[in-house]
Amino acid sequence: VMSHFVMESVLPAVFNTYNAHQVALKGPTDTSVLMKKTWFLVVLSICMAIGDMSSRRIGYMFEITTTKSNYLALLFALVCSSSGLYLTTKGIAALTWLAVFLAFFGAGFNYAITSRYIDRRVPRKHNLAGYSLWMFVGYMGAIAGAVLVTMVRGWICGGKEYEYQCHVK
Repeated sequence: VMSHFVMESVLPAVFNTYNAHQVALKGPTDTSVLMKKTWFLVVLSICMAIGDMSSRRIGYMFEITTTKSNYLALLFALVCSSSGLYLTTKGIAALTWLAVFLAFFGAGFNYAITSRYIDRRVPRKHNLAGYSLWMFVGYMGAIAGAVLVTMVRGWICGGKEYEYQCHVK
């Protein structure tokens, strides 16, 4: 649930926060390093893609055979996603690249670990039901994240408007 919440709230909140023609990479009040918004979003998208895709492969590389190791792997995914959300709220554009990487790494790792668990532990004839239930519960977090994008943006902007971010349209 948490990884879906983070995926569906962080990315739209970032798009709605860094909404000027340029982005101040060192923070909202330090305009010494600026980047065109388009290039900022290109780097952001690359970080997101690398985090998501690499974590799915890495998740399958670990030999997770016990319930305890499965819980520890899911805890690791939760920590990655939560850390990504936390770092996003700092409102520092350059840090957002790491934040998005962590958020999507955690989500992808969660997918890998959970799907591997379902494949190993749920009888094949019930796999579809197992996946469906997991996705149904997980997407409650996605719906909450999508609905609460404005709240996450509020955590980033703190009710302030800056020259290069947090513009109110």
